[in-house]
Amino acid sequence: MVKILTYFKPELLLYSFLAFFCSKNLSAQSYSGALIIQDSLSFPYYLKLDQNNLSGYSVSDIKGDTETFSLIDIRQSDGEKRFEIEESQVVYTRLSSVSYDDLCKIIFKTKLNSKSIDEEFQAIMSDQTPCGNGIVKLEDTKSLSAKLNKIKSKIKNNKTLKTLTSESDRDTSIKKIEQLLQLSVSDYSTQIHVNPQDFFDFLFFKNSTKITLMFEEIILKNSVQIKNVNIKQSDNTIELVKISDTSRATLTFSTTDALSGNSFIVKINNELSLRFLFPDNFENATFVF
Repeated sequence: MVKILTYFKPELLLYSFLAFFCSKNLSAQSYSGALIIQDSLSFPYYLKLDQNNLSGYSVSDIKGDTETFSLIDIRQSDGEKRFEIEESQVVYTRLSSVSYDDLCKIIFKTKLNSKSIDEEFQAIMSDQTPCGNGIVKLEDTKSLSAKLNKIKSKIKNNKTLKTLTSESDRDTSIKKIEQLLQLSVSDYSTQIHVNPQDFFDFLFFKNSTKITLMFEEIILKNSVQIKNVNIKQSDNTIELVKISDTSRATLTFSTTDALSGNSFIVKINNELSLRFLFPDNFENATFVF
C-alpha cells in the first residue's frame, strides 16, 4: 500500500456485497477481498501465497488508480500458531511519483490454510511510524468465484426475483458481480492489464542498473521512448541499462501493431513473473524504474 498525499476514494467495489457473500469455505493459496480502513474507507485487496507458504505477493486497489503490487514475507514466531504477513517490497504502483511521499505497508497475523482471513491489520511507514489500521477480509478466490457465479445465475434465472425487481436493477447487479469476478483469479500477476495512458512506477527496480523485458513480438525501436537509460535490443528482448544511479529511468511505449493486444514479461528472482497485457486500443504507457 502507498501513502497518498491527498485523500482519495477508490472506485469499483460494493464491499457490503462482498462481505455478505464471502464468509465460508476457503483454501490457502489465493485470496481476494478488501481492506477496511478505520474511517470506513474500503478498497480491494488480493493475496497470493506460494506453495510452501513462505512468500508471495499482495495487490491493493486492484484495477484502481492506486493499484499497488507488493511482495510479502511470511514469518512465524516460536510458540505461536499464527503467521505474520508483511508487505516487504513494492514492485510497482500506478500512482505517479508526485502523488506519494512514502510507502505504507500492511502487517497482520493469521492462520495459514484457514477457511477465512478476517483479521485486524496495522500499517507502518519505512521509518516504523504508524500510518493506518483496520480489518483485512479475504476469501479463497476459487470459492469466491463459485459463489458469485451462483448468485449471478440466480439473478438471471430466478422467476420470483424477476417479478420483484426491474430488469435494469438486475442488469446493474450482474455488472457489479462481473466486476467482483475480475478480482477472483488464481494468479493476478499473470493478468495485469495496461490501460491507455497508464503510468507504472516500478519501485522494486529503483536501485537496479539493468532490467530485462521479454515480449511476444519483435518491438521496433521507434515505438519506445527512453530517458536516463540505454537500450540493448535483441529480437523480442529489451535490456535496459540505467545511465545514472541517482536518476530514475523512464520508458514510454507508444502504439504499434506489435504491442496492441500483446504482452511482455518481467521476472523477479526467477520466481515471480509479471505479465503486462496491452489492450487492442492501446495508446501509450509510461514505466519508471
